[in-house]
Amino acid sequence: MGALKDLARSFSRLTQEEVELFCKDYGIGTEFTPTAPACDASIDKCPAGSIALYCRHFEFSNLRYPFSLFVLNLLEYYRVSFGQIHPKGMARVLHFEVLCLALGYDPSLLLFRRFFRLAKNGDWFTFEASKVDSGLISSMVTMLGTWKNRFFWVSDTIVPFKTVWRHPDAVLNEPEPLESDLNDAFLQCIRKCPARVRPFPEHLLVLLGVSKLWEKVDRDPVLMRDGTVMSALDFIKSDDTSDVVFEDAPSVPGENVVVRTAEQRFEGGGYVSVSTVKGLSKPLAPKASTRRSTRRLKAAPQSTSTEPVDLSDDIEESEDQGVEAGSEREGKLVVRDKKDSARKVAATPVQGSSSMDVEGLNPDAVYMPSWSVKVDDSFKDASVCEEALSHIAPPSVHKTISEMDDDVMLSRMILSTCNLAAMLPQGVARFRQRMREYEDFSKKKDKMKSSMASMRKEISSFAEKEEAWSKKVEGLSRQHEIEMTDFKKNFEADRLKLKADREALSVAQKAFDEEKKSLKASVSRATSDNQWLIEQGFQQVVTYLLHSTEFNSALGEVYTNCSTWENTKVLLLVINCMKLGMLWKSLPYFARILLMYSRAQLNKWRG
Repeated sequence: MGALKDLARSFSRLTQEEVELFCKDYGIGTEFTPTAPACDASIDKCPAGSIALYCRHFEFSNLRYPFSLFVLNLLEYYRVSFGQIHPKGMARVLHFEVLCLALGYDPSLLLFRRFFRLAKNGDWFTFEASKVDSGLISSMVTMLGTWKNRFFWVSDTIVPFKTVWRHPDAVLNEPEPLESDLNDAFLQCIRKCPARVRPFPEHLLVLLGVSKLWEKVDRDPVLMRDGTVMSALDFIKSDDTSDVVFEDAPSVPGENVVVRTAEQRFEGGGYVSVSTVKGLSKPLAPKASTRRSTRRLKAAPQSTSTEPVDLSDDIEESEDQGVEAGSEREGKLVVRDKKDSARKVAATPVQGSSSMDVEGLNPDAVYMPSWSVKVDDSFKDASVCEEALSHIAPPSVHKTISEMDDDVMLSRMILSTCNLAAMLPQGVARFRQRMREYEDFSKKKDKMKSSMASMRKEISSFAEKEEAWSKKVEGLSRQHEIEMTDFKKNFEADRLKLKADREALSVAQKAFDEEKKSLKASVSRATSDNQWLIEQGFQQVVTYLLHSTEFNSALGEVYTNCSTWENTKVLLLVINCMKLGMLWKSLPYFARILLMYSRAQLNKWRG
């Protein structure tokens, strides 16, 4: 399954501590300033002076620092950055390099293009198998895990040339190299070694010089299987390496395995340090036609080994462009030396003539005519033509021609006329081609101008919108500040009011408690007073009754007649009691109660 188009929506989740620990584990020094991106920064928003690196390139794709010359040449050739390459594509690149080193050959960019081609995978670029040779990889680990949100920034000085962020819609469409352009023995050997792409152990990478993460300076890494030493090539070709034991053996005294493998890895390379690149220190060996220039000179052979490339050359866009399916293809890229513009090129003699036949015509000399012809002069004027013809060649040439015999001059004129006739059609054809290219360039220029004008309008509209939003945000901020001030004032007033109410309530509570205590005391006093009144009143009632003649006589009759109770006596008793009722109102309250009790007892006895 291909990668989704979410490059701009993938943000790093690494902390600065995690980045520093990762760089320490993989040998990336602090001089490159490893930095964890902000939580809202995608990998295509790399700060100036920095490049992006994926952690998965090191963990899964076998990438190691310092980067090999092959990896650097590949990035510069395809004009792509580390952050644009899918981990599976980078894994194929390092797998090819490891396989070449295991075979004893230096990895070749030309041979790599025979087996792989640049392609798109979502928003990322990858290297997929080419159509002419696709048997280099037998299988590949498909599970990558989480990788899009695990990247960090490092200083761009980690790469000895200016990296380019490739346009996402630009796909290099170029033919694969022919077998005749390649090292036949190398090609046949690597075709016999299909292997599975997977993360390789550090032992193998150190053994082949891909990694420098080796602390045992005086010992060499060794791969052991069944008690015997296993070659790196056999390990790469084996799908099951669970029984391989990683050990180390004593190295040659005074030899550092990391230095030795690094020298083998970078032998003949130009990327040893930044000072050897970009014109600061040029290699003495002549530069072979190994890079993009072979696309312009297809017949020129290309070296099968990794050779130094001068990265100070200008990368230009070729004029040969085509249109396919209504969209513009990416222009072919060529490398032109900056010194070509100032280089003096001698004309190639035609039909056996020599540029030195004419005395005084030095091919290394530069002749500057001193004519007085101006831009607005017309060649319809004979004097202008005469002036131009008299200065079109150096004076020494005129002197030599004037001293020639007629036959010699005639033969030279005929020869020159033939040469002119032979070159004129080609010159006209080239002139037409250049005019067509100029017209195409003019159209592109006009289109670019219109695009730039529309972009300026969009930028101005964006600026206006930004200004409007700024004003709106400023107004909202002021309004928010005012509202917050009012809210604070209201809150403070409510708080003070609540405090006052609470104090008043506390005072009222204290007053209530005091009143409650006083009421309790009053009730206690009233209760004690009532008790005394009840006791004194009852005592007075009893005393009154005991001294009352009517009560004693009536009560005596009741007690006398209780034993011989009869209806007539009851009637008399009731009459007497009724008589006593005349005195009812004059009796005290407790006397009434006692009489009522006595009447109730009489009714009970009666019943």
